[in-house]
Parts: sequence; structure tokens; C-alpha cells
Amino acid sequence: MIIAIDGPAGSGKTTVGRMVADAQGFALVDTGLFYRAVTVEARRRGIAADDVHGLTRMLGELRIEINTSPAAGRTGPLLSIDGRDVSREAHDPAIAGELSRISGIAEVRRLLIEPQRRAAPGDAVVLGRDIGTVIFPSADVKFFFTAPAAERVARRRRELDQVRGSATPDALLEQEVEARDRADQEREIAPLRPASDAIIIATEGKSVGQVFDEVMARLPKH
Repeated sequence: MIIAIDGPAGSGKTTVGRMVADAQGFALVDTGLFYRAVTVEARRRGIAADDVHGLTRMLGELRIEINTSPAAGRTGPLLSIDGRDVSREAHDPAIAGELSRISGIAEVRRLLIEPQRRAAPGDAVVLGRDIGTVIFPSADVKFFFTAPAAERVARRRRELDQVRGSATPDALLEQEVEARDRADQEREIAPLRPASDAIIIATEGKSVGQVFDEVMARLPKH
């Protein structure tokens, strides 16, 4: 079974998706990590965020690996490039501008479709912005999370503090969320929008537990 959860940055999909994957015993695939990996590696190699040729050539050489285990006791890095752990770099808010530009490049998105699909070969909760519309349009169940910007910034801070182990300035997070929102909404290919058959989950003012319960109640019963 594929459970697709789409939504803007900080809408709660990562935290809730992890809980759903744990409850179901499914893999957890955060497709945003692929774009973060490309951005981190482009920075390391000195490839500009608008250098389409350089980025696509680089993509043909990369081995991006994401750890799909949702368990709190996960072993090994969350994200690696050619065996190098880049988990911390990938969640640095300072890469937000480049990440937004790179994730909006049509050829980059096209080249990452198959790697994202291969990351979820069986039962999985798949998180992103175009899962229900592009990556897994035939997903068994599709959710689309919504929340106002201020609440999403606060959630993003909590998520990053857990991953990075240190406090992240609000100004950086606001810039990241604004940049991702703008890129998601304005890009021509795979813009952020719910699939026609997606279940809309408004997370504003709800606890993580409440959103989790709402999602679990909408899953197919076996």
C-alpha cells in the first residue's frame, strides 16, 4: 500500500507521516530529501542553482540514499550521497534559496521521479509536494495537509531542532518557508496542489495526535 501525504513546508506531514509509518509498520519516504541532496552536492561542487546542464550532469553521477526506517532507533544516516552522511547539511535553512530554485527546474524534477519511486518498492508512507499528482498518482490513499504560514514556521522549527540538535533562528525559518511556498506555487511543472481525489486535512490548531487520529481513521480497513 502507498499512502501519499502532500503539503507545504511545515504543514505537519513529516511528523504525522512518521507516526503513521510506525503504526502501519511501513517504510517512510520523504521525497524532499532528494532535492536537498542535490542542493547540498551542487553547493559542494560549486554548481550554480540555475545551471541546468551542470545539475543534470551531476545527477547522472550521484548515488542518493535515504533511510526509510521511521523508527526512533534508526541506525545509520538519514541521507547520504555516495556513502557520505549529509543529513545535517541537508536541513540547514541557509540552503533554502538554492533549494527552491533547484526544485523548480523541470529537468531535475523529471530525473528524480524514478529514484523517488524506487525508494518505495512496497508498503510505504510517501511525503512530498507532488506525490499524489506525479510520483504516485495511483496511490491507495492520498492526503493533502494545510496550515497557515505562522503555524508552519513554528512546526518547522521543532522539526529542525530535532534533526540538527540546535536551535534555528526564526528569521531563517521564515525565509525558508516563504521561499519554498513561492517556488511550490509558481513552478510550471508539478506545482503544489492537492490531487483531485486527495483527502484535505486542515492541521491548524490541532495537536499532532489529533491529526494522526484523523489520518488513521481515513485509511482503508483490512
